[in-house]
This record gives sequence, C-alpha cells and structure tokens, in this order.
Amino acid sequence: MIVLLVGAIGYVKWQGYLFSEPQRLLTRGVKQESLGRSTEALARYRQIITQYPQESVAPEALYRMARLWHFDLQNPQQALLKYLQLERDYTDSSHIQQAREAAARIVKIDLGDDIQAIGYYQRLLDNRQGTLDQYLYEIADSYFRLENYPQARIELENLLSTYPDSSLIPEALHRKATILVLENRTDEAYQDWRQLVEDFPDSGYAGRARFNLASMLEEKGELESALAEYRSLENYPRPLLLEQKIDHLTRRIQNRNEGLE
Repeated sequence: MIVLLVGAIGYVKWQGYLFSEPQRLLTRGVKQESLGRSTEALARYRQIITQYPQESVAPEALYRMARLWHFDLQNPQQALLKYLQLERDYTDSSHIQQAREAAARIVKIDLGDDIQAIGYYQRLLDNRQGTLDQYLYEIADSYFRLENYPQARIELENLLSTYPDSSLIPEALHRKATILVLENRTDEAYQDWRQLVEDFPDSGYAGRARFNLASMLEEKGELESALAEYRSLENYPRPLLLEQKIDHLTRRIQNRNEGLE
C-alpha cells in the first residue's frame, strides 16, 4: 500500500513537472535573451514550438523567435517566415496584430518590396484594427516609391479625408503637394502648402512648405512676397541655403528697381 502511495505521489509530481516544462523553457529563453545570448534563447523557443506546439506559451515563443531573427540575428527573411507562421498557426494569439505589422515593415523596409508591401498594409487596413491612418500612409508611400504618383496622391487624399485628426496630416499634405508639383499642378500644390503653413504652423513640415511657397512666388515673379516668405523662416534646417536665397532675391529686387534686370 505504501509503495503504491509513493508511486502515485511520484507520478503526480512527474506529471506536474511535464506540465510546467514549457513555461520553464520560456523563462530560460527570456533570461538568455536578456543576457544577449540570442542563439541559446532561440534554441529554447524552438524546443517549445517543436515539443509543445499546443501549449499556451507556444505563440509567445514563436513571436520571440521572430524578433530575435529580425533584430538580434539580422535575418529579416527568417523573421518574416516566423511572423507568418504565428499568424497561420495561432490565430487567437495576442501577438497576431504585432506580427502582421512587423511582417509588413520587413517586406517594405528590409526586403524593399513595395508591391508586396502594399498588399500587407492593405490587409492590415481591411482588418480595421491598429493604426489605420499609418497603414494608409504606408500604402501611399509605397506607391510613391514605385513612382505611381497618381495612385499615391489618391491614397493621401483618402487619408486626409478619412482621418482629419491624424498626426500624419501635415506630412500627408506636404507629400501630396510634392506629388502635385510632379504632376505639373502647381496651383493646387501651392494651396496644400499654404494650408499646411496656416493649419500646422508648429509642424516640422511647415518650414519646408514655406520654403517651397517662397520658391513658387519667386518663379512667378512675385519677388517681394517671396522675400518676405523666406525671411519668415525660423530655424530652417539649411540656414546657408536660406541665406543664399535671401541674398540672391534681394539683389534681384535691387536690380529690377534700378532697371538692370
């Protein structure tokens, strides 16, 4: 009887040990990761995925594997495969949204595949979760990088109308105006840059917009207005260029007034 009781207790302890083993592996992996032992941490996470794929810690182990491949081991292709595996095998994981965003960034930034990136960000947009305005901007940016300027402008216009309170509005206005210039629609570009200056005077893009407005006025021959616009610029990131513009325009105005231009 005693032997049976001891055996039963031992069996229960063994079962408890087996039950807690995935969590112990994850804890070891996290510790090794914190110590910068990426290869050892990766081995622990891989062991969880291989031996305990149905355990609750498996999705986190796979997510951590993907991050290690991406940031520590500098292998974005492997990271992408792990993120996609997480999305495929663990649809209820709390890391799904992060994995989808990371996969989109890898495709666009690390792999430089803007055509594929548009699809990844469109899928994020269609799911109606996360930072939808950012996804839309990334789509517009990919079209811009592909030199599909009309579609990039359409996506930016969609962003401006759908998310008017987005923090990306100044950047979207500036990018849209730039595209309009490329499309030889300078009057519309002027209006967008003017709106940017008036509505977002403290934005980092306001200074660029003022400089572009001044350049447009100069090209139109409105020299005094252009000079005033240049002089209104404060803390412009290229002060030497600004000084040259002001000096050149001042001389043009003097020459014109003296009948020399």
